[in-house]
Amino acid sequence: MKLIVNELKKVINHRTIIEDVSFTVNHGEIVGVIGRNGVGKTTLFKAMTGIYLTDNGRVLIDNQDLTEDIALKQELFFVDPLNNFYIHYTPMEIAKMYAITYPKMDVDQFLTEITDHNLPLNQKVKYFSKGMQGLFNVLLALATQAQFVILDEPFDGLDVLVRENVKRLLINAVQSKEISLIISSHNLAELDTLVDRAIILKDTKVVGEYSLENLRETARKIQLVFKDGLPDEIKQAGTLVEARGRVYVMIFENYTRQLDEKIANLAPLLYEELPLSLEDLFRTQLVNENDYILEK
Repeated sequence: MKLIVNELKKVINHRTIIEDVSFTVNHGEIVGVIGRNGVGKTTLFKAMTGIYLTDNGRVLIDNQDLTEDIALKQELFFVDPLNNFYIHYTPMEIAKMYAITYPKMDVDQFLTEITDHNLPLNQKVKYFSKGMQGLFNVLLALATQAQFVILDEPFDGLDVLVRENVKRLLINAVQSKEISLIISSHNLAELDTLVDRAIILKDTKVVGEYSLENLRETARKIQLVFKDGLPDEIKQAGTLVEARGRVYVMIFENYTRQLDEKIANLAPLLYEELPLSLEDLFRTQLVNENDYILEK
């Protein structure tokens, strides 16, 4: 199965939150959606799943529009962490409700998972701790057997042990059931170890889409020192993300042999390659230069 988001647009209170948002999610793929606070990640997820009526665009699974084939919505799951109606019910009651909407859901297995993870079966979810609620949301999402599971900030507020447990559950589900995950998170270090591809939202639109495997083959993060400051031709070839005196950290998305030779010919006093992370990609795309350069 393939999920296609095609030119989605949503206007709220006369303000365009997202527009012309298009991307695909392939079978068995983990996709990260990243962007600054308020950029519209949650709005995008609500528009994708029909919680919001869209002002333009379509969402398709295997080229079938979800608004025309309601049964396909069983293949899409999303829990809005800020508007959870089911927190007023127990896991036992929630399982019965969701089994109606998601007929592939194995209720007995779900309740077994709840017990195995030491969550109370007969206590209302609103009385769970934040970490317990986060774990419960993931268990519920996976139990529905939906092909495409959307998770909005699934690691928010989780301690280290619960966070690692959630990551293990997600990775095992992708590997064993070949489901697809769409995840947003402020914790870019967590996404860095999970996602196959990153989609970047900025100013209502998708401004970048990167395969992390391909990115790490072509991009470089380099620490440089030059006697007379950073040459303009080097600055123009990449993104300056840090400056400490004469020490400059640059990210080059397309690091070629020609660029390598150009830097060598300028005889830097220091040339050191640093590990490249998803946070670095976030910096190059989403933050203005004056926001992130550290001057000392």
